[in-house]
Amino acid sequence: MAGMVGVTPNQLTLAKVDPTELDYWTLKQRIAELEAAGRPVDEARAGLAHKISGPLSTLLMPLLAAIAAFGLARSGHVLLRAVMGMALGFAYFVVDNFSLAMGNAGTYPPLVAAWAPFFLFLLIGETVLVRSEE
Repeated sequence: MAGMVGVTPNQLTLAKVDPTELDYWTLKQRIAELEAAGRPVDEARAGLAHKISGPLSTLLMPLLAAIAAFGLARSGHVLLRAVMGMALGFAYFVVDNFSLAMGNAGTYPPLVAAWAPFFLFLLIGETVLVRSEE
């Protein structure tokens, strides 16, 4: 007794790909396989773009902390500036996770879901940096 007669291994593909478990090139290959099989790939595409935008957040955090660093000695309010810097860093990760969730749900396009939080907080950090240079 044979099950699935006439089905070859090439016709079977993964039902879902977890972007956090695969490296960039393997994930790119799996996305191509999913597309060839006609499966949705938005979540995997967002994860692929986030593999680049995610690590760039390490460059973004010092910029967001600039509110605490610049103007510290001149204007006082040390605790307030430190709390605002930490709040910006925390807000980045909240917005980043929310954006990825919206991308996974299909509400945001995958590239917007991965890159919008980074560019938004890059602009916020630059604005804070320019404004704090009195």
